Amino acid sequence: MNIGASLAPRWQHVHADWWQDDRGNDIHRVDIDDESLYHCHLTGSPLPWNAVATSLDEAMAVVDERPNGQPGTGPD
Repeated sequence: MNIGASLAPRWQHVHADWWQDDRGNDIHRVDIDDESLYHCHLTGSPLPWNAVATSLDEAMAVVDERPNGQPGTGPD
């Protein structure tokens, strides 16, 4: 499996379709037909996911632009 992204030290590849950073934010890959979507869940959010991306790189960037991974707080 080539995920197309080298993981930053703050991220770990927990399972085949699951990544988590050192703040507890999660990214889950969901394969539908021939397309992969990356659902981002921010720590402390009551929502099942806070954003959807089309690549792991994009998903990590979405999570990383939130200060402390808090939902709805905007970029650093």
